[in-house]
Amino acid sequence: MHMTRANGILTVPSEHLPGLIALVALVPLIWVSLYGVRALASNGSIRAQSLVRRFDGLTFTAKAVLFGSLVGAVVHAAIIPTHWGGERVTAILFIVGTIGFGLVFWWTFMSKAHWKFLSVAMLAGTFCAYALYVVRGWETMDLVGLLTTTIEFAAALVVLSPIAARSGSKTRERWLALGAVPLALVTLLGTATIASTAGPAAAASSVSSMSATTSAAKAGPAQSAGSSKPSGSSSSSMPSMSPTSGGTTTALSLPTTSTAGPILWPDSMTTMAAGMEMAEPNCVAQPTASQQAAAVALVDQTVAAAAPYKSLAAAKAAGYIPVTKSGARIVHYINPAIYREGIDISPTAIPALVYANTSHGAVLLAAMYLMPKTGGSTPPQPGGCLTQWHIHTDLCFSSGKVVGNDSAGACTNGSVNQVSQPMMHVWMTPVTGGPLAPDPPALTEVQSAASMPVLNPPNGTA
Repeated sequence: MHMTRANGILTVPSEHLPGLIALVALVPLIWVSLYGVRALASNGSIRAQSLVRRFDGLTFTAKAVLFGSLVGAVVHAAIIPTHWGGERVTAILFIVGTIGFGLVFWWTFMSKAHWKFLSVAMLAGTFCAYALYVVRGWETMDLVGLLTTTIEFAAALVVLSPIAARSGSKTRERWLALGAVPLALVTLLGTATIASTAGPAAAASSVSSMSATTSAAKAGPAQSAGSSKPSGSSSSSMPSMSPTSGGTTTALSLPTTSTAGPILWPDSMTTMAAGMEMAEPNCVAQPTASQQAAAVALVDQTVAAAAPYKSLAAAKAAGYIPVTKSGARIVHYINPAIYREGIDISPTAIPALVYANTSHGAVLLAAMYLMPKTGGSTPPQPGGCLTQWHIHTDLCFSSGKVVGNDSAGACTNGSVNQVSQPMMHVWMTPVTGGPLAPDPPALTEVQSAASMPVLNPPNGTA
C-alpha cells in the first residue's frame, strides 16, 4: 500500500481524473433523477409510473447491483477518452467494461432470468481482474480505482451473501450492505499491500518465464535495413572483459549523478544474454583520464536531460511511442523524429527510453542511444571502452517492432529475424554494473525499478 510515499493510493493520475469527477457527480445525479421520475409519476406520466413501480418492486439486493453496475459503467466510460491516444488496448477494455456493466444494469432492472449470476460474474470478475493487474504490477491502485472497485465488489458481496438469501428483512439487508463496503475496501487495501511488499519477489519468480522476451525487450526498436542474423553469430555468453595476456588493468569506480551509482571498470560480461554481441568485441584498453571524464559527463548530462521523462506522460507528449509490447515488464519507447535526425550521441536528443512496469506504475529504467541507419559502421566511444555499444542478433521484427526472438525456433506470425542497430544504455536505476553496464541481469532491472520512490502523480502502465 503506497500511502506513505508520495500519497500513492490517495493520488489521482490525470488520465483518471474524469472518472473521479463522474463518480462524485453520480450520487447527486441519481438522487435528482429519482426525484424527477417520481414527480412525473405523481403528475400522471404513464411511463414514469411504470418505471417507479418496477424500481420499487426490486429487492434491496437488486438495487445494490443497479448502483454498483451504474458506477462501473459511468466511471469506465469517463476514462475512455484519456486512454484512447496512448493506451488503445486499455481504452478498448474500458469500452467492453462499460457495455458489460450497462447490460448488467438493464438485465437486473428488468428482473431477467439469472440476473444474479450475470451481475456477480461482471462485478466480481472486474474486481478479480483489477486485483490481478495490481498484484502483477500492470496497474497502480489509485483513489479512483479503489473507490470504484470497492463499490462494485461490495455489490457482488451483497448478492453472494447467504444472509440476504435467507432473510426478507430490509433492515438486515441494509446492515449487510453496510458490512459489505468495508469488507470490499479492506480486501482491496490488502491487495495493494501485497503488491507493494511482494513486488520484487514476484518479479524474481517471473524472471525465468520471461527470459525469452527480456532479450527482445532490451533490444530496442531499430534494425539494420535488410540485415539478417550473421551465419557465424553465436548465442553463447560473451567472453569476460578482461585484459589480454600480458596487459594490466587498473580498477575504476567513477562517481556519477545516476541512481545506478558509479561507472565501474573493468566490466563483467558474465551476465550477457544469449543473442547479444558487443559492437566492438574484446574492448580491453584501459580508459584514459580524458575518456573517464567523457564517460562521467555523458552519464551526468544524460541523467539530467532524461529527468523530465520519469513522467511517462511527459515522454509521450515529447513524441516517444512504444516500440515493444505495451504492458510487458520492460517496454522500449522511441522518438521517431529524433532517431531520423541521425545523431550518434547527444544528451539533448535521446532517441529511446526504457521503462519497467511495476506495482506503482511505469519507472524510467534507462535512456538509450541508438546508432542511426545512416551512421558509420563504427559507433563513437567518447569514453573508450567505458562507453560500449551492443547489438542483438536473435530478434524477430514485424512492422518495425520487436515481437519476439528466434532462440527457440524460427520467427513466427510473419515476423523476420534482423540484426539490431548498435545501442548503448545509460541506466537510471540501481542496476548491477553501474550506469553504463552493457547488459545488467534481468532480475536486477526489475527489482531496481520496483525499489524506486513512487512518483506524484504516479505513472500509468507503459
